[in-house]
Amino acid sequence: MLTRRIGITWQLTDLHGWGIFGLNVAKELILNGPVPPLILSEPYISASNAKQAEMFKSFFSEQATIMAQIEGAGKQATMNEVVMLHSLGNSFMHSPISDQVLGHTNIGFVFFENPVMDDQALTRAKRYDKIIAGSRWNRDLIRDMGLANAAFVSQGVDLERFQPRLKTGMFDDKFVVFSGGKLELRKGQDIVLAAFKCFHERHPDSLLVTNWHNAWAETAKNMSKSPHFNHEPKINTDGTLNFKAWVSEAGLPDEAHIDVGAISNSRIPSIMTEASVALFPNRCEGGTNLVAMEAMASGIPCILSANTGHLDIITDTNCYPLHQQNPSPSEIDTTGVWGESDIYEIDAYLETIYQDTYSARRLGRAGAAFMRKLSWKNQTECLVHELKEFMD
Repeated sequence: MLTRRIGITWQLTDLHGWGIFGLNVAKELILNGPVPPLILSEPYISASNAKQAEMFKSFFSEQATIMAQIEGAGKQATMNEVVMLHSLGNSFMHSPISDQVLGHTNIGFVFFENPVMDDQALTRAKRYDKIIAGSRWNRDLIRDMGLANAAFVSQGVDLERFQPRLKTGMFDDKFVVFSGGKLELRKGQDIVLAAFKCFHERHPDSLLVTNWHNAWAETAKNMSKSPHFNHEPKINTDGTLNFKAWVSEAGLPDEAHIDVGAISNSRIPSIMTEASVALFPNRCEGGTNLVAMEAMASGIPCILSANTGHLDIITDTNCYPLHQQNPSPSEIDTTGVWGESDIYEIDAYLETIYQDTYSARRLGRAGAAFMRKLSWKNQTECLVHELKEFMD
């Protein structure tokens, strides 16, 4: 059947990973084809990103009209000229909109961190004509489940936005350690705090700069299970997380930490540029960790946990890999696949970078070179390649 559109079921936004992924795939389909996107969830683009919002204006208007018609009909709709991309997570769970609309072909795009799947999960997976995983780790696990039609396509990087730049001195002459990703136990920000606390005691000129905004603040409560700090971050009356109090309870001086708050993806480069190093001791990644990819593309020396999805972007010559990976405590992970990074290995890397910034910058440039092959244009072409068999 002739395909005239590629549908994207999840929300397009510049505030979190799934949204940035969808936004960039849609942008590349508009600019380079082979067919335009069909946007099905109500989008949100920050006011600071007006130029991008203008590009999508007609597509967003179309989305409102189409969804009003579908909801008015009160039944599931099938779009016969659309290859539909559905967002999937743990247990192959999909978003509600995937119950409302299907394409002539339905592709699941999945990032999962829990590899334990019951029969119901496998039944859900079999609904899709193909499943594309955001990491080789996820793809191989899917194939091991007996689902042969699984492929791997990693996320991309906006190389115009994220590239090596000169520092502006935003944080004076501080040794800046950057940590990004929504605050939750899986992302390992408690490990960041524990390691940075040790380092800062020797180097009071160091500063931890974070972008830990979590739009789903309740998910940060699992920080109470941390083997390093047994307290969870408090939720403010406006629904945001109180990072300042959480960091202070961990024993880090107030002046040693700044969180930049909920800012759009377009504003992140000006923060990253100031970093001396970026730290990602994530316990598990179903994908390749978009924030880490953006930091590497910016030429920032990166310390990365050598586990799960991170392994797709790690070499011994493009970053500082955390090879000492012990199983996470059972109260954190019951599957036995998450990795617990060693704070002393992290501390040693931070000291190495502090003492030899020249070598660190050279490694950062190698990371940027590695990321140049992972532009959103290239990765969208890889995605379309996986869809070709269904397109006409």
